[in-house]
Amino acid sequence: SYRLIHYIMLGICAMFFLLCPLLPESPYTLVMKNRVGKAKHVLTWLREKRPESVVETELQIIQKAVAESEAESSSVVDLFTSRGSRRAFTTCCVLFALQQLAGITVIVYYLQTIFEMTGAAISSSTSSTIVGAIKFWAGFACPLAVKNFGYKKPLIVSALGAALGMGGLGVFFSLKLNGFEVHHLNWLPIMSVIVYISFFIAGFANIPWAMSGELFATNVKPIATCLLTVLSSFFAFLMTKLFPNMIQLFGLDYLFLACSFFNFATAAFVAFSVRETCGLSFLEIQEVMNGRKRADILL
Repeated sequence: SYRLIHYIMLGICAMFFLLCPLLPESPYTLVMKNRVGKAKHVLTWLREKRPESVVETELQIIQKAVAESEAESSSVVDLFTSRGSRRAFTTCCVLFALQQLAGITVIVYYLQTIFEMTGAAISSSTSSTIVGAIKFWAGFACPLAVKNFGYKKPLIVSALGAALGMGGLGVFFSLKLNGFEVHHLNWLPIMSVIVYISFFIAGFANIPWAMSGELFATNVKPIATCLLTVLSSFFAFLMTKLFPNMIQLFGLDYLFLACSFFNFATAAFVAFSVRETCGLSFLEIQEVMNGRKRADILL
């Protein structure tokens, strides 16, 4: 029932609020707050198998990076004048645009309408419940995939799987709208949606947000993440608002096939343009984004 689902979601939120205070603060944040002793304690805990000399070296590097970051100005102009920030913003902006062009907002907001148009025997409300459950469980796969394979490989696999799901919807509606008998294929839409959402939630839905939180230099991160959030919401608004008009203009089948194409385009973009930064320290990420040789540090 809906009440049970609400209680489960409430319990998960309560667990977050109870457990989050137990997590240690970032050493960078602690140094920025002049809590150097606490920063060293956290680094020692994080690097439990490293000698104290390594921890001291890391702490000095962090202090230097924070001092350099605080000496720089923080404005929208700085976001685009720095090569690393400009590259990070372009990468995230393209990913957020492709995220919406991949069709997730359309699927979420028009799910019941889509199933009603298929004429499937299963009710639209039941289909929505099944899809919601799959979204819940697919969300657990994302951190596991990132931990084992980084950002790029899960993003590519996620986009390719989502492309197959959208392609299945496009093929079904193309056959249906062109007068073919599709009664024996009524299972295809829900299976396609399940495949699409499973792969999308397991990677593409969450990884760009994680990347946006770690690619930017400290002085421009608040501005960059704010702009990206606004742009992502704007892209979602456009897709939701224009979807009914695009159905009348192009047809539902071509829209789903176009979304499938954009998922394939996402896989290509990630493969050739996105830098792998998972597992790197803040300083190493800035070296990568600025195109410099990564420093030989142990963060």
